[in-house]
Amino acid sequence: MKAASLVPCRPGWTWRLPVVGLLAGGLLLNLSCEHRAATAKPRPRKAVKLATLKVFAEAATDEPPPTGFLASGEAQPDKSDPKATITKLATTEVPCGKDAPPGMVCIPGGPFFRGNDHGGKPDERPKMRITVTPFFMDTTEVTNEQYFRCVEAGKCEPPIKHFGLYVKPKQPVVAVSWYQSYDFCHYAGKRLPTEAEWEKAARGPEGDAYPWGNDPPNCKLAVYEEPLGAKGCGTGTTQDVGTRGAFRYGLYDMAGNSWEWVNDWKTDCYHGCAHECGAACDGPDPQGPCGGGPKYCKGVSEKLLKGGSWYFTGDRMRGAERRGVPPSNRGPHRLGFRCAKSIE
Repeated sequence: MKAASLVPCRPGWTWRLPVVGLLAGGLLLNLSCEHRAATAKPRPRKAVKLATLKVFAEAATDEPPPTGFLASGEAQPDKSDPKATITKLATTEVPCGKDAPPGMVCIPGGPFFRGNDHGGKPDERPKMRITVTPFFMDTTEVTNEQYFRCVEAGKCEPPIKHFGLYVKPKQPVVAVSWYQSYDFCHYAGKRLPTEAEWEKAARGPEGDAYPWGNDPPNCKLAVYEEPLGAKGCGTGTTQDVGTRGAFRYGLYDMAGNSWEWVNDWKTDCYHGCAHECGAACDGPDPQGPCGGGPKYCKGVSEKLLKGGSWYFTGDRMRGAERRGVPPSNRGPHRLGFRCAKSIE
């Protein structure tokens, strides 16, 4: 298969290939200019220059994280009556109070159950009641079409490698690092969601296992490995975003299709293990260790991914699932993202 031509990089370079060309079939070679050798570890002075996260002068500055929110008159869960607890949590959801921007939906604020004590993994423990502020979230994962507009504008680096099976305009952009996801969201005037925000959006106030509830997944609900060995429900790739029904809050593909980067650094659990997150994962609007973001965070080396993908089995699509990957890793053709936005 013929590869696309390389475009030389220079100061003030402009991306000259049209989107159509970038999204054509075949292998797209490495079109970036010296991809960041980003790492969570500090480096000697000379190497740090190459590893510094690129933020363009006209790009939006870091959007302030949620300031903390507690619903007034918030109902306390009645442990003696699980059904009553669910009803109380659902009725404490707080609306956004503003219309969502195009391509986004409102995720109501209020309390929800994060994590999993039974049938999950050690890093999902303990199950806790967490509160988030209302926010906006992208309806779908960011697509190739959207991402390559940013590349053409010179604000984003292209994925490290991109094969024809994954480059249709409406497929989710994949093979992107955490840093590339961060750059795109800020270029778009948004930010990456926190883990707590993402999990609230996926699980709702009752802490359901999946975006559609607690029923086990199938290929009518999500794009994943089903049956065993049949990646992408037998297609061997991702599918256009929104091919499965919009579930909770009108969001698509919160389970399957592509893994989704979030803002937080990953720890071994929330509480109760040697390398717990502790207080950084508690309270209203938790941000995780060091408040998330791109800066070096002592003691951690991985960023969090949520939601599973076309390449993984159904158990990895639970909303509580936490996958850790170094932020510079592009996880060929499995790692994508969607953006969030605080409400002013």
